[in-house]
Order: sequence, then C-alpha cells, then structure tokens
Amino acid sequence: MALQRIVVVPKPLEALPPMLDPAADDPESMAIARRLEVARGEHAETLAIVRRIVASDPSVVWLETPSAEALEGAALAITVGGDGTFLTVARHCHDTPLLGVNSSPTTSTGHYCIALPTTFEALLTAWREGALEATELARIRSEVDGQTLPHDALNDVLFANRTPVSSTRYAIRIGDTTELQLSSGIWIATSSGSTAAIHSAGGEIRPMSDHRLQWRVREPYLRSGEPRVLLSGFTDEAIEIVSRSDKNALYIDGHGEPFLVPRGTRARLSRSPEPLHAYLVAPSRT
Repeated sequence: MALQRIVVVPKPLEALPPMLDPAADDPESMAIARRLEVARGEHAETLAIVRRIVASDPSVVWLETPSAEALEGAALAITVGGDGTFLTVARHCHDTPLLGVNSSPTTSTGHYCIALPTTFEALLTAWREGALEATELARIRSEVDGQTLPHDALNDVLFANRTPVSSTRYAIRIGDTTELQLSSGIWIATSSGSTAAIHSAGGEIRPMSDHRLQWRVREPYLRSGEPRVLLSGFTDEAIEIVSRSDKNALYIDGHGEPFLVPRGTRARLSRSPEPLHAYLVAPSRT
C-alpha cells in the first residue's frame, strides 16, 4: 500500500520580524520587543514539537517554498505559522486539504489554524483515523481583461489605487446594474474572509457555508442627489470593475505584489470553481 504523502510547510524563523533593542525609557518599543520575543520563542518551540511528532513518519516531507507542483497529489498539507502562512500555502493548493498549526497562540489569532502545539498530535491522529471532516471554503477568482490571475483569493481581494491616499475611480457592474464611483477602493470577500478587513470596514460576518461574495466600497464619495445602490451587498454573480485610472490594482489576500488594472481595463471577480478544503473543526469527544 502506497504511503499517503504529507507535506509540512513551516514559516521560516528568518521570516519573523527582527528582534529590537529598545531603550529602557521607551515603553511602547519595549512592549513591541517583548511581543516579538514571545512570538519567536513560541514559534521555535512549536516547530520542535511538530518535528518530534512526525520524525518517524516516512510519509512526511518538509517544504520550505510552497508550489503547486510540490503539493500536487499530497494527502495533506500542514502549515506551521499563522494565517499568513496558511494563506500563502492555500494559493498553491488545488486538491490537497490544509491543516493549520498556530505556532504562536499568544500573539497570533490563527483564524484558519485549528491546531495548537498542545493539540497537533491528537488532530493528526484523528486525521489518520478519518475522524476529521474538511470544510469547503469558497475562493475568489480574479481576471483582468479575460486573463485569469495566478492565484485565487481565500480571504479577500482589494481593488484600489496603488497610492493609499489617492482616490480610486472606476465603474462597477453587478448583474444589470452599473455605477460610476469614486472612493478609496472596494473590498470583495468570501464568507471565511468576512471576519477580516471587510468586517473592519463595516461588513457583515457570514457563516462559512455562505458561498456568496460580499463587496463593500471603502469611503465612497457621495455627491448630493446621486443615489448609490452598489455600495455594499452579497452576490452570486460576478463583480466587474472597469478602471478609470492607470494607478489602480488588485491586491490578493493582502500580501504579494499587486496586479495592475490600467485605465479601460476590466477586472472580473467571481466565485472560483476550485474551493479550498481545510480542517477547521476538531472532532467532538464522546
């Protein structure tokens, strides 16, 4: 019987922010330094725990740089870090399910990371026994003038001017309704991403079973007497945005290089036909 290959992708220690050496009379910098020290220490300890647990398993492969080719065919991908590491690896997962390990529970929210250093071994055993059930998470497919961008978004996509203080000019179309708008940009989010930036902007938190896309215009310029109906909402249809500036871009899941959307270019955001499967719920104890 062939081994079920398991791929572990840790956040490298060198990817953590460098340690600070603040002055003793600078309480804010001291607090930042202490938090970084805790994050580094917990991450190193968690990496050691995970390595010990899987050390004797010949099916486990450690991967420094995730890629679709390296993850293809794996029975499970395990991330060790926080949500940033999870989102990075998710970009390259097509059929491989993901299990996130929060390597620094004191400093990291770990929205997608069900496992903690203290629970990882039990969850891995549960997965081997078939007791873990994966959740299907909607993703966002982004196209610019018909060309699909390299990665789907799990959390959200931001359409905005590349200069943070500049206005974003565009036309937005959903279904049969079109509006010319001027704002600070548009958030488009999945339900699993609804607890993130779009919620901070006033959006609604949705259950992960809701596969609609949520959009919300940031700081719209509202001219008196001009009603707006496409400032926020939920849709099963594609969201189309025609850029009215050469400085507009799409930002996928909040990190990585932006994708330019020059003047006259059409961006299309829709539910991806490739959802992500992730383990987000621990098995109930009887």
